[in-house]
Amino acid sequence: MNLHEINSLNFVQLLTNQFGVNPLYKSEKSIWVKSPFRPNESTPSFHISKNYKYDIWFDHGNGLGGKIVDFYLHFLKTDLKGVLKHFNEKSFSFQQQKVSNDILPPKNNYNVLKLKKITSFPLIKYLDERKLPLEIVNRYCKEIHYKLNDKKYYAIAFPNIQNGFEIRNKYVKMCLIKKDITLIKNNQTQLKIFESWSDFISYLFLFPYDEFLYDFLILNSISLLRKNINLINQYEKIESYLDHDDAGKSATDFLKTELKSKVKDDSSFYKNFKDLNEFIINKNS
Repeated sequence: MNLHEINSLNFVQLLTNQFGVNPLYKSEKSIWVKSPFRPNESTPSFHISKNYKYDIWFDHGNGLGGKIVDFYLHFLKTDLKGVLKHFNEKSFSFQQQKVSNDILPPKNNYNVLKLKKITSFPLIKYLDERKLPLEIVNRYCKEIHYKLNDKKYYAIAFPNIQNGFEIRNKYVKMCLIKKDITLIKNNQTQLKIFESWSDFISYLFLFPYDEFLYDFLILNSISLLRKNINLINQYEKIESYLDHDDAGKSATDFLKTELKSKVKDDSSFYKNFKDLNEFIINKNS
C-alpha cells in the first residue's frame, strides 16, 4: 500500500477493528469517539470529519490532527517509512497471490491455517471499494489465512454447505475445499436467489429489514442452479436477483420455465448494471 491508499481507508473502521473504539456521537459527516491516545477518557474528544475526500481527524486533547497517515505517524511515533512498513507488513501476503479465475486449487496443495473476524487493512479496503459494509460482511464471512503451494495468503471467506469457502480479495477469486451453494435459512417459505455473496450482502445493505424475513440461496456459481432446482421448488415463492449477462438471463428463464408463476425476476431495479453490487458501487459513488 502507498500513502494515498492508506489515507483512502475508512478511518472509523480502522479504529474500530484495531482499537475497539465505537462512534459515540455521529451525524452524516461528523463522528466523535474516545481518543486512541487516551482510551480511558470519559468524554469523547477525538473528532473525525467525513466532509473531504479523505477522513480528517482532530484530537482536542492534544491538539493533533490530519489524515490517517498523520495519525499513525503520531501514534506509532515513527516516520513515513515506518507507517508504510506497518501497513505493508500486514498486506504483503494479500498482495502476492494473483488469481482471477473462479477455480479450485489442486487437492493437497493448500491448507486452511485459521479463520477469524475480518480485521486486515487490505481486506477492509477491498470491501470499502465495493461498498460492502464491514458490519454486515462480518456476520456472514470470515478472514481466512491459508497456505497454497507452500506460500501463505489471506482473504475474505464465504462458507458454503460443503464446508468449502468462496475466497475473495482484490487479486483472488477462487474456491477452497469444495464448490457448492450457500443456503441461509430463517425458516421462511419465501426464497431469494443471488449469484454471488457480494450481491447478497449488497441486498442486505439496501434492505436491512429483510435479513430474517426470507431464506437466501447464494449459488456461488450459476452452473449450480439446475442441480438445486428441487430444493428451490420447496419454497412457495422465489425471487431472483441474477446477473444481467447471458448466463444470468438464461438462468432466470430456466427458473421461470421450471417453476412457472412461483418465480419473480426482481432484477429490474438494477437493470442498467451487471449485478446488484455494481449497482450499489455506482449508487454510492
